[in-house]
Amino acid sequence: MTPAPRILIVVGADATRDATAGPRRDYAVVASRLDAVVLDRTAVARSWTARVIQSALGRGPALAWLAFRQRHDYELIVTDAENTGIALALLLRFTRATVQHVTIGHRVSALKKRAFFRLAQVHRRIDRIALHSRKQYQVAIEKLGVGPGRLALLPYQVDTEFWRPEDAPTDRLIVSAGLEHRDYATLFKAVAGLDAEVVIGAASHWSRHAFDKSAPPPSNVRIDSFDYASLRRLYARAALVVVPLNDVDNQAGVTTILEAMAMGKPVIVTQSLGQTDVVEDRRRSPRAPLRPRPESLARLFAERVGAPVEPNGFYVGPGDADGLRRAISYLLAHPEERTRLGRAARRLAEDVFTVDLFAERMRSLVFDCLRPAPGSVLRRSTSYS
Repeated sequence: MTPAPRILIVVGADATRDATAGPRRDYAVVASRLDAVVLDRTAVARSWTARVIQSALGRGPALAWLAFRQRHDYELIVTDAENTGIALALLLRFTRATVQHVTIGHRVSALKKRAFFRLAQVHRRIDRIALHSRKQYQVAIEKLGVGPGRLALLPYQVDTEFWRPEDAPTDRLIVSAGLEHRDYATLFKAVAGLDAEVVIGAASHWSRHAFDKSAPPPSNVRIDSFDYASLRRLYARAALVVVPLNDVDNQAGVTTILEAMAMGKPVIVTQSLGQTDVVEDRRRSPRAPLRPRPESLARLFAERVGAPVEPNGFYVGPGDADGLRRAISYLLAHPEERTRLGRAARRLAEDVFTVDLFAERMRSLVFDCLRPAPGSVLRRSTSYS
């Protein structure tokens, strides 16, 4: 029997804490599928060298250092973000280590990261970069000089077992959540004086952004923080979910969007440069025209499995408070449309975006990297199928 490959997954989370409550984490499901070892952020505290690196450069480089020290123990290392992935790639460039390296890229287009690709050529020590948006894929090829053979498009994920429709009375409640590149000032303008309650969960497990207090909320808006169970109950009561975004080129807001979709809620989302791959909006002539969108990853992957792709929400333009208010008012006034869009959203989440599907796609990507290309020189004596 062919031995299983030895794989290390490096994550910026606390795996022990994550396992106690809330949705299943993507890295934990991937690790289970690959029988991989997880190196999480708590390992930094156990190494004085890593602590020094973290103080000077941040957690990503500290985790990269810890992974680098174990490079001879594994055949492939997965890093869950490009901050860690870039640092590990830099370290690997100066060695003859044969360990392979897969990283997940969230925003490779950031200016401070571009230099590492353009000047340091870090992608030469990253066998595959998994990206969640077509815009980031385009940037990686056109701006960073990364060849398509080193890139993979993988839809983002949601735990559809935890985030699921609940039998709860639906109020005239609008919900939003998250901090990453949010444009709550536009949301405030859109809902001011509206006959509806608005609740914003202003917390994020991943974002370092703080809530922008420069625009005071109107009287019908409440800002709070919620644990996973409380946020699920809030979604269940919501008539709809709004994700207002700044016009950034990454998939900011995707976690909230997919949570809402899995809960069976229609979503109104800012069509930012990078947020085009999840929501399906078939309106032919919105009053404020939107920029052309590429075929979404949702549609691409749904068509591969023969799943129907139906409208599941609305896009509005960046900073378009009037358009956002019209979309909100329409859905509040048409409960049957909310139900139709919400059911389509749940189906799409189940067909394309589950955490289990994500884990299977990552497993295929990893084993594809471990499998030598036809005619290539084997980097190790054993191949895996």
